[in-house]
Amino acid sequence: MTLPSTENTIARPARRLVVLGAILALAAALTLGLATRHAEGAGPKNVIFILTDDQTAGELAVMPNTQALIGGQGTTFRRAYASYPLCCPSRATLLSGQYMHNHGVRGNLPPFGGWENFRRHEADALPVWTEDSGYYNVQIGKYMNGYGPTASDPAPVPDGWDEWYGKVSEPSVYFNYNLLEKTGPSDGPEVKFYGSGPDDYQTDVFGEKAEDFINGVNTSQEPFMMNVWFNAPHGPFEPAPRHLFTLSGAGLPKVPGFNEKNISDKPKWLRKQSRKRLGKSLKRTITVERLRREEQLLSVDEAVRTIVDSLSEKGILDETYIIFASDNGFFRGEHRIVGGKYLPYEPSSKIPLLIRGPGIPAGAVSDELVSLTDLPETILDIAGSPDPSLDGRSLLPYAQNPAARSARPILLEADTGPGRGNADPDLASPANLANTATAKARLAGRKGVKNLDQEKDPIKSLKSAANGNFAPAYKAIRTDRYLYVLYANGQTELYDMLYDPAQVRSLAADLMRASELLEGFAEASDERPTEELLEPTPLPAAA
Repeated sequence: MTLPSTENTIARPARRLVVLGAILALAAALTLGLATRHAEGAGPKNVIFILTDDQTAGELAVMPNTQALIGGQGTTFRRAYASYPLCCPSRATLLSGQYMHNHGVRGNLPPFGGWENFRRHEADALPVWTEDSGYYNVQIGKYMNGYGPTASDPAPVPDGWDEWYGKVSEPSVYFNYNLLEKTGPSDGPEVKFYGSGPDDYQTDVFGEKAEDFINGVNTSQEPFMMNVWFNAPHGPFEPAPRHLFTLSGAGLPKVPGFNEKNISDKPKWLRKQSRKRLGKSLKRTITVERLRREEQLLSVDEAVRTIVDSLSEKGILDETYIIFASDNGFFRGEHRIVGGKYLPYEPSSKIPLLIRGPGIPAGAVSDELVSLTDLPETILDIAGSPDPSLDGRSLLPYAQNPAARSARPILLEADTGPGRGNADPDLASPANLANTATAKARLAGRKGVKNLDQEKDPIKSLKSAANGNFAPAYKAIRTDRYLYVLYANGQTELYDMLYDPAQVRSLAADLMRASELLEGFAEASDERPTEELLEPTPLPAAA
């Protein structure tokens, strides 16, 4: 793309920093001009979607079975992102195929977030679509924040699920918890309690239910789609008893941007909260918590091995796609942020994503920019019923041909509903360029968060830290090279991800460079366009 001259950028503010007004329409509308190549063989294939909670891309390193049996036999997407790095909005995207600004689940909590806010979508969501395509659907594990029996609906099982083993949202997570269980299409749902015995550890129970289904699957239950959605490594950081302290002597890799020395490049809202670097006590606590998180993932890794072995023994492994991902990442001291997610920085938004299945080469790696928003369309593509009206695109062409690349950018966004928009008094003038940008991006009046986790988890480091608890709403664009962020208070960030992958040097003050990056994007509203869908130009395949 030829970049425009920056000679008149001051006279053209709407074209320079108003880019975020275009992001939602642009990223939601982009479709890939590549025909999906289905695997050889007649009929739709089975799909198993394994999801972890708050797992960072780097934490995949402690999961050898997952790396070998899914990544080693399929494609690893090294640049995968959660479009809204927060549990409930991310899961709503995985079930609706829509960005947050379209599905409207804006956080983990009412009135604008949580499961109750998603219920209006359940009659027209992924399991209903796959059911229409002849699939037998099974949900195992965590569903959404706030899910559980209500006064008006004591046994809520969403539409489309033939079997349902849904974790009730409650303070108890890994022991002494409840599942709402429906064991077959004609069975009534019941709440079942799991206690504190070794066999009750939640991750193991979910893995065993997946194994039991695979071992007993019959022709009337094929093809099937099975979600196995684990809570691990979400807090409280409680590994299976057999794994507790097994990694205490293990070394931990350095975290890029950890306890950042100089945050003068960061937006004012973060500098105000993180004036001091993390102390020794807090750093020790974070180290211990990182080890416990990795130990939690060991049982997930065992469950992955069990699932793959069961498929092989049943003789249906070659007829099954397996997708592994996380709903978002998690901070562990990067940029002096003690914990939580929500923000567009890499620790929060970047996720592991692996896909294996028919037609996908073993041990392949893709550097295409992809999003969780793409997974519903990918599953529908596998089912033979793609839906181009969804916000994402199928990843099968990229999994089957990892050298394929496109110029599509990735949308990142986060807000929790209407509010004052966290306006910065220094940027309050309507004539101010950044303030104009927030208005055109429809960020003005959007509320951020007071807690980057939006949950009352007993995570020691979060309780002991006074920083990183507030963040404004934002919209951001991640291109092949850059990340640009516009916050609802008018503050901005710009990172050159080629030379600064740890995001320790924002270039937001370089208005000329921002103009060069952003000039090429069309101005639009945050509604999905109804015509003239923009298609990216495929890049040459890697040698």
